[in-house]
Amino acid sequence: MFKKRAWFYSALAALAVLTMIISCAPQTVEVEKLVTQVVKEQVTVVVEGEVQIQEVEKVVTVTPSAPVEISYTYPGPGVHYDLQEVQDAFNAILIPKINVKLTLDPMDWGTFGERMQLKMSAGETCDIVFTAPWINNYYINVINGALYPLDDILPEYAPGLYASIAPSTWEAARVKGHIYAVINQQIWPKPWGVHVIESFADKYNLNLDDIRRFEDMEPFMDAVLAGEGGDVTPYCQRSVPFYLQYHGFTEMGSGDGAGISVRYNDPTVVNVFESPEWQEHAKMNRRWYLAGYVFKDDVPNLDETIKANLCAYDSHVEKPNQATDLKARYGQDWIFKSLTDPLILDTGGATATMNAICATSKSPESAMKVLEMLNTNKEVYRLISYGIEDKHWVWVDQDLDIVSLPEGKTQADMGYFPNTDWMFGNQFNAPYRDEETARLDAWELTRRLNNSATPHILLGFTFDSKPVENEVAQVTAVAAEFCAPVLTGLVDFEGNYETCLEKVKAAGIDTVLAEAQKQVDEFMAGK
Repeated sequence: MFKKRAWFYSALAALAVLTMIISCAPQTVEVEKLVTQVVKEQVTVVVEGEVQIQEVEKVVTVTPSAPVEISYTYPGPGVHYDLQEVQDAFNAILIPKINVKLTLDPMDWGTFGERMQLKMSAGETCDIVFTAPWINNYYINVINGALYPLDDILPEYAPGLYASIAPSTWEAARVKGHIYAVINQQIWPKPWGVHVIESFADKYNLNLDDIRRFEDMEPFMDAVLAGEGGDVTPYCQRSVPFYLQYHGFTEMGSGDGAGISVRYNDPTVVNVFESPEWQEHAKMNRRWYLAGYVFKDDVPNLDETIKANLCAYDSHVEKPNQATDLKARYGQDWIFKSLTDPLILDTGGATATMNAICATSKSPESAMKVLEMLNTNKEVYRLISYGIEDKHWVWVDQDLDIVSLPEGKTQADMGYFPNTDWMFGNQFNAPYRDEETARLDAWELTRRLNNSATPHILLGFTFDSKPVENEVAQVTAVAAEFCAPVLTGLVDFEGNYETCLEKVKAAGIDTVLAEAQKQVDEFMAGK
């Protein structure tokens, strides 16, 4: 009996010592916290005698995995010194919601396109990238196999984003049967027109109701030249660009430099250099050059020139909140008007700013989840677009959704100010920056503008220049040398225009046109 008791107490003492040893030992393994997660399951039920399969939600407990690391590469003014802080705030939202850790990877505007082409050509791993027809060329990236097709993962992992854009508009991003990039919601048609410094407009009695074409600005420019004694250049560029949509044409995609296009209501491919619109535009630019309406030399810093009121007006896409954006950029009050009639929704307009996923991405599904957040979550979108509340921006009026820089701060001394909200996702999730634009409800007006535009007959078509890439390169090169000086008014139209036509024909523009017409005919037959 006593032996049994002795054995029991000895064992109890040994257990106590062992417990003390274990509890005092260093803890080298940290147990992950369990989290709950809602999953969907299909179950078989009997309803009124009929067997049915229903989908039910079920709460399960799981061990969280490490966040998936995704990068986002885009152009910008360099690396902001508060970038890491913004990135950390971004991930504080993303990791709990979608288990993704995002690395923001801005590249300088001047090198972005070339660096991305080298990166993709080398097959380097990347995830989300900014792409467009005008930088890091979307169509060339697709042709080169650099982008991941999104048709399957877009509706599954970004359902809100997918549903927010009409199926007809998604077609604009489709190349060779597949969607390779997410369209950013902003102004899609291109209402090319003029914006004028208000003080000059008032001083010289400019009424924009009387302006319907660029040529109608000539009396105003004469008045500016006479009234300012030659100290102010009327137009803030060296020539008026040949805005395709203003003239009823459209971008063709990968072969734009080759001078071919299609009018918005006619599927006939034309040599743009031969068109009456191109010829009249070139003559106008020459007239303006000789009259002194434009700068005759390159302007080293155009922004500073405009801020100093050394020119009176400029031209660009005139969106509903244009005056506010211009005042924020330059400081003056502006008036503006679109001169593009009819307003056309074409492939180039809808795909002007997009975000794609690299073909080398190790987790395109996770990258798509990030794109869903950027386009449907206001907090996420505003964080990447504007930075951290109370540090990089402050509320002016929450009811009207108006924000501004913190008191006493300017763009130049902000630690984070990309000023490219149109690049990151759905711009309609952006706040307003002044009461006038807020009460105007500019984002709603932009939606209406998008919906009211006339769809181009080739909406969704993209020219594949691969079969004629040599001719495209040759035409593009000779057009830059012999046609651009004619179009911009740097040389006399007579004599030089004929040389331009001869050179592009010798370079193979008719071959490019024939290939484009073949592809257009195939596209139209399949509609």
